[in-house]
Amino acid sequence: MGFYKIFINPFHEQGYILYGSFLMVFRAKEKLYVTNPYFIPNDSILDALKQAALSGVDVRILMPEKSDSAVVGAASKFYYEELLQAGVKIFLYKKGFVHAKTVVADGDLSVVGSANMDIRSFDLNFEIMSVIYGAPFANQLEGAFLNDMKECTELCYESWIKQSTFRKLTYAAARLVSSFL
Repeated sequence: MGFYKIFINPFHEQGYILYGSFLMVFRAKEKLYVTNPYFIPNDSILDALKQAALSGVDVRILMPEKSDSAVVGAASKFYYEELLQAGVKIFLYKKGFVHAKTVVADGDLSVVGSANMDIRSFDLNFEIMSVIYGAPFANQLEGAFLNDMKECTELCYESWIKQSTFRKLTYAAARLVSSFL
C-alpha cells in the first residue's frame, strides 16, 4: 500500500488539491464515492464528475442534509439538477452533520483530508490531503461510505426538478456569493 500527503500552501501557484481531485475523478473507471460537507465545485470538477457518470462510472456524492451554513448549503444545491441529470447519485445524510472529506475510487485509491470540493479549498485555504493506494484501506473507506448511505436519502432527478422557481433562484444567488464565504 502506497501513501503520500499533499500539503497545500495557498501562496503557491499550483492548485494541487484541484488537480488531485480532477485526476481522482478521471482515474475512476468503475466507481467513485465522494463524501464532502461543502460541495461547491468549479467548472472543471463539475464537468469531470458529469463526464464520469455519463461514461458509466458509478459516481456517488454524500453530503449533509442540513448544512451548518445556510448559504453554503443553498450554493451546493445549485449543482444538484445538473449532476442528477448526468447520472451522478446524490445522497443526503440525515443523521446529523457529516464533516468527512473523503474520496474512494475503484476500490484501490483513497483520499482523506481537510479539503472540501470548493474554490476556497482549491485556491485559498491551507489544506492537507492524504492519498492512499491499496485495496485494504480503500475497502475500509468504501465500507464506511456504504454504511453512511444507510442514514441518507437519495435524491432523484424527477422530484428535484419540481422545485419552485423561487427556490432555484435562491440556490443561484447563494452560488454567486459562495466564493466569498
